Amino acid sequence: MTDPGIQEQFERDGYIVVPGLLSPEEAAGYRRAIADVFDLPQDDVTAAIDGATMTLADGVTITPRFWPLIFHPQLLAGVRSVLGPHIRYTQHSDLHINLRGGRWHRDNACREFDVGPDWDEAEAPYKVVRIAIYLSDYADSGSSLMVMPGSHRTESWLQRHEYTLWNKLRSAFRQRGQNDRVPHWFFSRPAIRLKTKPGDCVIFDQRVMHAGGVLHGREPKYAIYLSYGAENRHSHNHRAFFLDRPTYTRELPAELSEKLEDASLLLPETNPTTSQA
Repeated sequence: MTDPGIQEQFERDGYIVVPGLLSPEEAAGYRRAIADVFDLPQDDVTAAIDGATMTLADGVTITPRFWPLIFHPQLLAGVRSVLGPHIRYTQHSDLHINLRGGRWHRDNACREFDVGPDWDEAEAPYKVVRIAIYLSDYADSGSSLMVMPGSHRTESWLQRHEYTLWNKLRSAFRQRGQNDRVPHWFFSRPAIRLKTKPGDCVIFDQRVMHAGGVLHGREPKYAIYLSYGAENRHSHNHRAFFLDRPTYTRELPAELSEKLEDASLLLPETNPTTSQA
């Protein structure tokens, strides 16, 4: 059962927030699990990291300890509330510690607005979402996500040039080791900062313009990402785009594939030509 109000909000803004998807205890457990992935000492992860960035592409897919997130009932309910009942796991998963994003970007395959098949919905609606699960508190790490509501539907010439300018400026500062000195100001359209607490989740259309917030404070930022989509060509195109990268596994682990099939979450190999709502 889907909520028309949530669907309407998602269609308009391109994202919804699911506060407290994970309990504080679950969030702490997944922080420890990520630390284990990177062989960090549990007694003082902050000192061991010392502000460094650590990432594992496809980390959820290849690490069984994180598979319960793929099948998390509340998460699946949230995804179905915006995409409809027939959803599939589209991979595109990551584990992050202290990833300093900062640049305005989209996560879909065709990232220039209204250019490419992601923006052609004549045959099938674009229903591919990015799942961001945050395990840190904004108050002590700066864990946040900047989003531009509605940027999956509209973008002006001025907005395109403004985010290009900000990204060039940030890149210049990044080369000098000052990535976090550039604020996330944006003048030609509203941008919202989502300040997260451990266990919060954001579900957003892969085409929404967004940026990782500026990190600050004494504690590192932990985050987990994964993706789902409706069973149509957009989901196949999205998964294929990321599987072309050498850091993503081209074949799902056999045990995970079986679990996904049993839960009706497995994206079939055949690329459909028709839409399924």
